[in-house]
Amino acid sequence: MTLSPILVLSGIAFLQTIVAALVLTPAARALAPRLGMVDKPTLDRKIHDRPIPRAGGLAIYAAFWGCLLADLLIASHVVPELSWLPDRIRVLAANVDLKLSQLGGVAAGALVIFALGVADDALNLSPKLRLVVQFIATLPLIATGVSVTLFFLPDWMGWIVTALWVVLLTNSFNFLDNMNGLTAGVSVIIALVLALASWMSGEYYMLLLFMMLAGAALGFWFFNFPKASIFLGDSGSTHLGFLFGALTVIATYYRADVPTTLPILMPVLALGVPLFDTLSVMWIRFRTGKPLMEGDRNHFSHRLVALGMTHVQAVAFIYGVTLVVGLAAVVLRVLDWKYALVQAIVIGLMFVGIHKLERIGGSLNSNSE
Repeated sequence: MTLSPILVLSGIAFLQTIVAALVLTPAARALAPRLGMVDKPTLDRKIHDRPIPRAGGLAIYAAFWGCLLADLLIASHVVPELSWLPDRIRVLAANVDLKLSQLGGVAAGALVIFALGVADDALNLSPKLRLVVQFIATLPLIATGVSVTLFFLPDWMGWIVTALWVVLLTNSFNFLDNMNGLTAGVSVIIALVLALASWMSGEYYMLLLFMMLAGAALGFWFFNFPKASIFLGDSGSTHLGFLFGALTVIATYYRADVPTTLPILMPVLALGVPLFDTLSVMWIRFRTGKPLMEGDRNHFSHRLVALGMTHVQAVAFIYGVTLVVGLAAVVLRVLDWKYALVQAIVIGLMFVGIHKLERIGGSLNSNSE
């Protein structure tokens, strides 16, 4: 059995960013103290007992964008000279220029988010300033055509939805980053699920991008779980969230040959765990009168610990939920209406179960205080 050239290429893309992150993460760890990017333990929300560098975002950013830039140069200047390569690979390389505008928009916005995260890791910027800059970072996306299409509604409404979606995910991944390995591991799983969806729909450029994103997050994960010698930091968590937001807007989930329109929910469901964690925590803070952007111990992971799990068990459980929800969402594109609707209901019920776990955990926390 001969492997598809596309699958081989996606495997190479995955491995190259893993290796890059494995090499760059120790370098980022060594550089962090010089940049002031060190997380010091406190009495309220920190569980580590010593200062730990929070510069993992440097490694992930450099691994992803460095490898992508190298691959684009190879596609433009090297592949055309290699006549022995499979035709499918040569066609992909020949058409890569068609994607450069949108990739440029994503790169520009990601650079703004990354720089903002680095500054926040070193200086602890105000939440309002971070939010304003995050919305500014969506402008290059909209300017280069990375925007949600809302059927017959005007373009400007799609621009608003795009900005809200990307900023929501940017902050969701930042909020999720509250235990060792949590955001990095969840990012690996979601990226692989989205890569699978892209492969099934024949979107091979998106397949490669998601595989590279998964590899960059996985290379860092080895240094972050179960014991952390380096943290992701805001420069890493917000950058990952921004990339997921932007790339899911570029990807196509509904086509004319798909049985239903429900696959448009696929990215929302695949990203359901970080989204649910964020929205539920924001609701708890609003209900209790606490600042919406101030950290606390009301996240899904904290609820699981309150139920008796260790930190490692809680993180592993969330990995499992992310994988199950993601795979359940992927098959929406091959189901007819009645089965797709049942599948969506099942996914929704899973989040109802998560909500119940959160409430039980919250009750136990209250009773123990």
